[in-house]
Amino acid sequence: MARWFFIIGGVLLLGFAGVYTWLGGFSTPQIDLITTGQPVFLAGKAYKGLPDKQFGKLYAEANELYRKGTLKGTLGNIYYNDAVAEGEEIDAFVGLVVADTVSQALPVGYRYRSFAAGQRVLRARVKANFMLAPGRLYPALQEAVKARKLTSRNVFLEQFPEDAPAEMLLVVAAPK
Repeated sequence: MARWFFIIGGVLLLGFAGVYTWLGGFSTPQIDLITTGQPVFLAGKAYKGLPDKQFGKLYAEANELYRKGTLKGTLGNIYYNDAVAEGEEIDAFVGLVVADTVSQALPVGYRYRSFAAGQRVLRARVKANFMLAPGRLYPALQEAVKARKLTSRNVFLEQFPEDAPAEMLLVVAAPK
């Protein structure tokens, strides 16, 4: 009987590993130091505070607007601080990256924000599902900041297109 549990457990483990691989969980991010050429516009809602259910609802709402086609764009967020430690407040703008600020009407409660052009950023890209991509991109960016002796400004832009690699931009400054 114990042997069957071992076999079933092994099959389930292989199945989970296969799904994780298929979703891009083992993909290696590509890191580039670039200067943004165009502003990036987001339509969404601001959030400031401890991550809670309300914060999660913002993601779900943006995803629903995207899936229904109410807003045309790509799931994306801007984080204005580096709140990786549990229990720290985050300052974020959650929504969709849109082409411009005039071609579509915003849903009630939504506003525009922009990520300015001309910023020096580390860009990390990985072909992975939007649920797994941040876990692959964020550590890669932190490692690249240290390796290149840059200073992080702790402003992040995330984009999760369905037909292209997930992307995270981190604003950086030259070494002192």
